[in-house]
Amino acid sequence: MANIDAKRFEEFVKLVEPQLRRALSGHLPRHEVADGVAEALTYAWEHRERVLDMESPVGYLYRVAQSRSRSRKEGFLPWAGDERAADTEPGLDDAIAALPAGQARAVWLVSACGWSHTEASAALDVSASTISTQVSRGMVRLRREMGVVTDG
Repeated sequence: MANIDAKRFEEFVKLVEPQLRRALSGHLPRHEVADGVAEALTYAWEHRERVLDMESPVGYLYRVAQSRSRSRKEGFLPWAGDERAADTEPGLDDAIAALPAGQARAVWLVSACGWSHTEASAALDVSASTISTQVSRGMVRLRREMGVVTDG
């Protein structure tokens, strides 16, 4: 039984860890991301019977990592403008960081991390309709800030 649990958990980590790391990279200071991922996965192992059967385990573990972070009050994208990733549009980090916190987190999780509105709502502890509104408003502000013109 322990071997089956370990094997199932290993497959779970392979799937969840990259998603969790990306989501947390938009929320925690760079030096805390690895610790946040490790703490969340430790929690997942300790509670694996429950976590492995969750509908949105990544969202739940995102909340676990956030709640255990020393810097959770520091805000979103704390290193905006500092060594941005190669695939980031210049100015986008600063534009996202300038959004209200709820919009920034919703846009990050849905647009950058590819989470569904349901997954993001579970992670942020708000309704899916709130996520939809925050993403919509956030994207309008980002387009305006970045000078993106859309038809209609």
